[in-house]
Amino acid sequence: MEPCTMSYTGEALVTKKCTGRYRTHSQCWLREENEMFKIMYLRLAMTNIRQNKTIYFPYMLANALVIAMYYILKSIRSMMQKAGTVKGSNTDMMLGFCAVVAVFMTFLILVYVNSFVLKQRKKEIGLYGILGLEKRHLIVMMFWEVAVTAGKGLFFGIFSGALLSQLVFLLFLKIIHIPSTLEFTVPLDSVLSTCGTFAVIYFILFCYNSISVWKMNPADMMKGAREGEREPKAKIALAVLGVAALAFGYGLALLANGPYETINVFLPAVLLVIAATYLLFLSGSIAFLKWMKKRERIYYKPGNFITISGMIYRMKQNAAGLATICILSTAVIVAISSSMSMYLGEEDILRIRFPREYKTSYIMDDVTQTPDTLLRSLDKRAHETGVEIVNARGYAQCWLGAVYDDGKLRLSDEVLGKEEDLFLFLALTQDDYNRMMGADLSLEEDETAVFTKGKIQLGDKLKLEDRTWEIKKTVENPETWNEVMYLTDNLVVAVMKDLDIVMEIRDMYNTQYADSTTGYRTVQYEYYFDLKGASDAKNMFFEGLRNHLVEDVPRLLTVDSIDTARTDYYEQYGSIFFIGIFLSILFVTAVCLIIYYKQITEGYDDRERFHIMQKVGMSREEVKKAIRKQILQVFFLPLILAAIHMAVAFPALCRLLRVMNLVNLDLFAVCTVVTVLVFGCVYFVIYSLTSRTYYRLVTR
Repeated sequence: MEPCTMSYTGEALVTKKCTGRYRTHSQCWLREENEMFKIMYLRLAMTNIRQNKTIYFPYMLANALVIAMYYILKSIRSMMQKAGTVKGSNTDMMLGFCAVVAVFMTFLILVYVNSFVLKQRKKEIGLYGILGLEKRHLIVMMFWEVAVTAGKGLFFGIFSGALLSQLVFLLFLKIIHIPSTLEFTVPLDSVLSTCGTFAVIYFILFCYNSISVWKMNPADMMKGAREGEREPKAKIALAVLGVAALAFGYGLALLANGPYETINVFLPAVLLVIAATYLLFLSGSIAFLKWMKKRERIYYKPGNFITISGMIYRMKQNAAGLATICILSTAVIVAISSSMSMYLGEEDILRIRFPREYKTSYIMDDVTQTPDTLLRSLDKRAHETGVEIVNARGYAQCWLGAVYDDGKLRLSDEVLGKEEDLFLFLALTQDDYNRMMGADLSLEEDETAVFTKGKIQLGDKLKLEDRTWEIKKTVENPETWNEVMYLTDNLVVAVMKDLDIVMEIRDMYNTQYADSTTGYRTVQYEYYFDLKGASDAKNMFFEGLRNHLVEDVPRLLTVDSIDTARTDYYEQYGSIFFIGIFLSILFVTAVCLIIYYKQITEGYDDRERFHIMQKVGMSREEVKKAIRKQILQVFFLPLILAAIHMAVAFPALCRLLRVMNLVNLDLFAVCTVVTVLVFGCVYFVIYSLTSRTYYRLVTR
């Protein structure tokens, strides 16, 4: 065969010698035609994106934003792993979990926006089909549109993420109180992970678009944007089901007693409220508006007539989006308020756990085991490191769970039961109490002195199972601490004559619950103290303290300091706070996109109504006022319902946060109010900015 010298460029026949293998004229011409069509599809895709900039610009901006956020999260995790900054695996595990949630949320955001873009362009794509483009041509064109969008999103997302990741990394280390120097790095594994993850997401979007185009014919596409113009039907059964689901979900959250029951019912309550929110927006709102429409005194007024009629159609088109806005808004408020309150409430927890800067404890097996061995070992360590132990306080305690019933305390192995029924019972010796409080108690074996807090009336006797002690005196709070006291406000501290009685109470519990899975109760000796000396000497004292004490003190439990605990707390709760902020930004991004595209939908729909209402005699200002009233009511309804959801969930969230050590619930209340107000302002700003696009479309 002769080498082909003919080539068709689309304008004229020119001569060009083929390189490579020999071809026939027809083969070469087909190759040139395919290349020409590839360029044409790419140019057509670029033209479509440019002409639909009102739709595509926020889409690309959202792509870049979510890609940048995902890259930042992956790069922070990668840099912390390589630098060995994280002391344990909790922070790394939480960042990994956050990455999974971020991928899921990002996928939902992009699927929603892609679906909206496809719906808005159905008429345009149908026109291409009528003009002669086959479905395979449309799919190729959409491939290039997705490819261009993905390419720009990945480039700008990773580029901006790389610039911001170092700053966010330093802020994260600042939040968790870990010092670090700034070293500009772009982790290659984070780049590859981001590209791979979003390549899969974009491929799924392309498949969805291809299937949507393949299943529809051009006539359906031409009327795609006009579907659903009939007046919606009020599905009373679904509306009633929504009200019932909401009432049941609220009831579970409000009527749960104690942390244990709250943990069990909280997730079902959340799922019920989510389902109820969608049902109420989809059916309940339409049923309520139609009920108002049947009331002549309400409906036949100029303002109400237009508002109610318009909102019926708006709720049909926007119900799912508005319900999603409501759920996401609630998620933002819960995430920010709870994580912020835990982060800011760490010092309250530390002040309760550590009445002094340092703490040690061990298990006392019998009455012959005195704290003298511990005290001698501590003094020896202090002498070796050049520090002095000051402000020391120590006591032996045995804590138990109890239930107050009919004037008597019954031992209980349930530490997460009903909060109003659960009591924390602590037994101390009078010698320890006198030494700590500067008191002069003198008790007999059948006498006790008590401190109570919460809903309890002991009278003149303390009854614990079959044992009874005369209450000789009510004493001051000795401010003892243990790891479950934040679960309840009900506390009984009983000061006994000696350690024999305290251990008798311990044996009473262990005998009764020998087969229980809650464990074995012990008498623990807690010793708190401060150090006087140079900082380096204090650090040297504490660094080797456990190894020193374990040689002398049998059954050693705790060797801790407030600084060590503070570092651990800030790492744990700081990570939770960072993740709460990160996820909230994703949620707000989703809310912003939904509102923006809803405004565009409203703008296209109201443009004709705007002119029709003017033709029937309404002034331009009256029309704008009526439309503005509808939009305000529609778009701020999710925010109001989100605030109601949060108010109902607040008591249950308080109980859950107590399980996570938050003892300052007033702080949580303040954080919740501030978060609701700030988010309301952000929501209003988002609405104001997106409404400009709406008014441009309506008045154009």
